[in-house]
Amino acid sequence: MVSTNKRWVQLVFASCLAGAMALVSLACAKQEVVIKVDGKVIRHQTLQHLVGSVLQEAGVVLQPADVVEPSRGFLVRNGLEIVVHRALKVEIQVDGEKRVVFTQPTSVQKVLEMAGIHLGRQDQVDPPLDRFLREDALVKVTRVTEEIVTEKYFLPAPVERRPDPSLERGCSRVLNSGEPGEGERVVKVVYADGKEIKRVVIQDRVVRPPKSKVVAYGTLDTISRGGQTFKFRQMIEVVATAYGPSVGKYTATGHRVQRGIVAVDPRVIPLGSRLYIEGYGFARALDVGSSIRGNRIDVFFESEATCRKWGRRRVKVYILE
Repeated sequence: MVSTNKRWVQLVFASCLAGAMALVSLACAKQEVVIKVDGKVIRHQTLQHLVGSVLQEAGVVLQPADVVEPSRGFLVRNGLEIVVHRALKVEIQVDGEKRVVFTQPTSVQKVLEMAGIHLGRQDQVDPPLDRFLREDALVKVTRVTEEIVTEKYFLPAPVERRPDPSLERGCSRVLNSGEPGEGERVVKVVYADGKEIKRVVIQDRVVRPPKSKVVAYGTLDTISRGGQTFKFRQMIEVVATAYGPSVGKYTATGHRVQRGIVAVDPRVIPLGSRLYIEGYGFARALDVGSSIRGNRIDVFFESEATCRKWGRRRVKVYILE
């Protein structure tokens, strides 16, 4: 009886020992898993029991928004396929700064919600809110605001021209200087990130109408000088300076210098024009000069004495028909 019990105990002990050894052997056996990450397939042998530990052992660094299938707490078995879905990096430009959000593929609107960015009614988002992001992206938020302003502005006085037969052609005289008016407009100003991009006039009205400026212009085209009457196209006032033989023998147009030849600015008096110059007489515009610009002319005299006598003076020049 004692001998039978002893054999039974030995049998049970041997069975338990064999089972324990089998479990130890199973626990010590390496398992092969397949890791898919960053476009690569990694075959990895491990003694780790959890997916998260296997990835850490394989040197796969996970970001907070990365997703692992199966989950990091899943038990490892031989032949298990582990897939790492990397988070997208989304940069958001908003309010003069840059924010970064890591996320799985999602819409632009969800990304902005994750970043805690609230949009105004007029704000613009690029790409649009319903765009689904599947790769790294840049999202730009433009703050759009509006402002209503009231502006005052001047209305220029219109010019009324009246003919005056007592004035020489080319002359004018202000009869009434007039007065500018005043207007007022209400404008909607649109800003993008604080920079003005558009103006829309909502209302525009005249507060005070302008008063016309009245100018008389000359129509007299005939004058008499020294018993001679002649018609002219235009009269202009110029500064006339005397010059003499020391400047050279020929004009810029190839004519020999002599009394009656004057140098002009061709933009004011066309070359070749016949002229009558007060205090000088009849002349031709046949020369130019580097210092003659605008309403200036040089008149030729044959002696230095007459040049000095004339000097420089303001005169009327009639451009003859």
